[in-house]
Amino acid sequence: MTTQDEAVARPVPGQAVVDEILRLGIEYVITVPDSVQRTVLELLAQLEKPRLLTVCTEDEAMGVNAGLYAGGVNAMLCIQNNGVLASLNAIKAITLDAQAPTLMLVGQFGRDVRLPASESRNRAVRLLAPTLEAWDVPHYPLEGPEDIGNIAAAFERAHRDSGPAAVIIGAPTS
Repeated sequence: MTTQDEAVARPVPGQAVVDEILRLGIEYVITVPDSVQRTVLELLAQLEKPRLLTVCTEDEAMGVNAGLYAGGVNAMLCIQNNGVLASLNAIKAITLDAQAPTLMLVGQFGRDVRLPASESRNRAVRLLAPTLEAWDVPHYPLEGPEDIGNIAAAFERAHRDSGPAAVIIGAPTS
């Protein structure tokens, strides 16, 4: 059993993530459900605002986010690492080329929290950050409660640069 002292990535309270989402004035959270962010999604489902929209694929999430942005609505995504990798064409076309500000909270599904992501045997975990770097997608860690400010930093970056920014959640939220 891993203890908190042995963990590289530690749980962030789901309520702390929701509080940041509310503070940023997010009106819609688009999700392809992610078990790493389970507590965040459960808390959001209990609220009237922001509205939680569940879609089938990350490609669809990117399109819905861009449509909401075009309509003047502040939205974001809660997805997982595998979905980011599956949606690279949408990231390229919608967030980078069409310049739709896109904040992505990305759960590291399959991560061993005792190891840095770069040492994971799981390709989706190990290659997420390098893939984002290859596509010039800024990314920020959420490896523990002390990193909660990275959500706002990524949000600001996505809107300043009119493009994508990811927050990589290293451990399941609590």
